[in-house]
Amino acid sequence: METALSLKNVSVSYGNLKALDNVSFEIEGGAVGLLGPNGAGKTTLIKAMLNLVPASTGTITVMGNDSRRLGAALRDRVGYVPERDGARPGMSGVAWVALLGEISGLPRRSAVERAHEVLQYVGLEESRYRNVETFSTGMRQRLKLAAALIHDPILLFLDEPTSGMDPVGREEMLSLCRDLANKGKTVLLSTHILKDVEALCAKVVILNKGRILAGASIEEWTNGEAQHFLVQWEGPKGAFEKICAERGWEAELRKDGLIKLVLPPGEKPRAVFEAASSAYGVINRFVREVTSLEELFLTALHNHGDSHAGL
Repeated sequence: METALSLKNVSVSYGNLKALDNVSFEIEGGAVGLLGPNGAGKTTLIKAMLNLVPASTGTITVMGNDSRRLGAALRDRVGYVPERDGARPGMSGVAWVALLGEISGLPRRSAVERAHEVLQYVGLEESRYRNVETFSTGMRQRLKLAAALIHDPILLFLDEPTSGMDPVGREEMLSLCRDLANKGKTVLLSTHILKDVEALCAKVVILNKGRILAGASIEEWTNGEAQHFLVQWEGPKGAFEKICAERGWEAELRKDGLIKLVLPPGEKPRAVFEAASSAYGVINRFVREVTSLEELFLTALHNHGDSHAGL
């Protein structure tokens, strides 16, 4: 599969402040989450990928093409949903989206036709003739998505697309993003809502203080962490905890009688049953606890000396 987006050693500075520091990662396709605490550099990263701020070092390629050499043609390949609302008061939804279509290079008639199509796709067909200043927060988010889609881009950069939306609207927006990814578009979701990333993305990139802390599929990342289990043990009291300690495993008896067991990465669960047998007992219950993205995110920040950073 051709790489949709690639960054190699990208740095961006504002005077003496280095907003991005030697950032490198690749995205082949699908939906990818961009996570980081406030001030991590997420918005600067998106602006650098759009050539809205110049990179002092490094290269950014889109579908194998250097973004700087693409110039205005970069806009043909990329759709952008900014965090801030830029809709123009006094214009209807369809007029606003059609105007952005014309700015992107579509002929006027094609822009109007396409505006109707994308507004229907995002669920605003009944409100398309209303002035944008009368739209609710959720409707404005949908309007921005429609505007980003009007020129049928390959890549979508979404900066907090569910901000201010109620739970139902948020799920509907994520469903639209999921559908776009399933239709072959590459979606980069920048958000502080970890549940949105878990619901939409198979891969995640974590950015903090302008540097990449981690970048992998959520499944690979989870498998690379310690494994957490709940164990129901039947046998001599304390025997199971003792043999776990001998093997370097963490085992803690909870108030409900279950033992919380932590195995190091790579350890086979089968070894637990072998240990139970050697301790002259049996395991009646053995359930793996799934590590949440929030736990992985906080672990990544903690390992890099920023455990108290807020989202």
